[in-house]
Amino acid sequence: MLNKMKDKYPDHTIRHCLILFLFITLAAGGCARKEMIVPSLTPEPTQEQHTGKFVWYDLFTHDMQVTSIFYQELFGWTFMDTASSNTQVKTINRDGVPIANAVEIDPLEKNNNESAWLGYISVPDVDKAAEVVKLHKGTIYKEPSDLPNRGRIAIAIDGQGAIFGLVNSSSGDPSDQADRQNKFIGSELWTIDLDKAIALYTAVAGYELDVIEVGAGIKYHLLTRDSMPRAGVVNITWDKDKPNWIPYIAVKDVLQTIAQVEKLGGRLLIKSSEDMRDNPLAIIADPSGAVFGIQQIRDVATAEGGNQP
Repeated sequence: MLNKMKDKYPDHTIRHCLILFLFITLAAGGCARKEMIVPSLTPEPTQEQHTGKFVWYDLFTHDMQVTSIFYQELFGWTFMDTASSNTQVKTINRDGVPIANAVEIDPLEKNNNESAWLGYISVPDVDKAAEVVKLHKGTIYKEPSDLPNRGRIAIAIDGQGAIFGLVNSSSGDPSDQADRQNKFIGSELWTIDLDKAIALYTAVAGYELDVIEVGAGIKYHLLTRDSMPRAGVVNITWDKDKPNWIPYIAVKDVLQTIAQVEKLGGRLLIKSSEDMRDNPLAIIADPSGAVFGIQQIRDVATAEGGNQP
């Protein structure tokens, strides 16, 4: 389905450790100056629960200034201060609606890229979901706890090493809106054990598995919930990259977006093969090294609901 990488991104092991350290330190509020401030998942309470949906993302970056310009120019996102005394954490808005946080980190080494995206899966009971993760040989690195404005959260790593968040929002989940342009549309899991990964996440979020043909006899594993596509799963075969969740963003034109990415200092890592003409995609690294996907969605401004990552 995908062409060879132009440039494989670095090993994620150090990124995982750094994300966990930064998140736990900031969320714990050990120092008021570094307290993690997060907005509600929805500007107004929705009373909606979309179990299995990726409802929030955190971007950990070692260059807030360059990275914020990149996403502003590419997707029209704005990076807003969370507090006047804290420039380390910013809230990312799309058309005035919070969709993510950006956290500035210091690189462990000058030549090492630890920047990464962390996605959160909505679940009705975070504590129960955390126990399910453990039963499936995963690890809970941040035990369930309450975060002001957000609700109950936990940070987990599955049995193959992919990091993800769990959240039960105190304000309800974002609605599945028609306008998806330049918004997150789900995430794709890159794993080394397809069966074990699917077993864990279906147990955690009650997903149903839909195996679909994506061209040339290639099968794609799609995780759905309540008839809505929420995530994809891909078995990776290359050695240097570790299992990881990759967030996807809907765009009108993949090729035009790729051209902008390279002008803005990002890198093209993977581009879909030519036979994926209906919904072509690409994997991108932003200037600080954080990896995400883009997918061209037909009639993106009017399409309903979720989409295959």
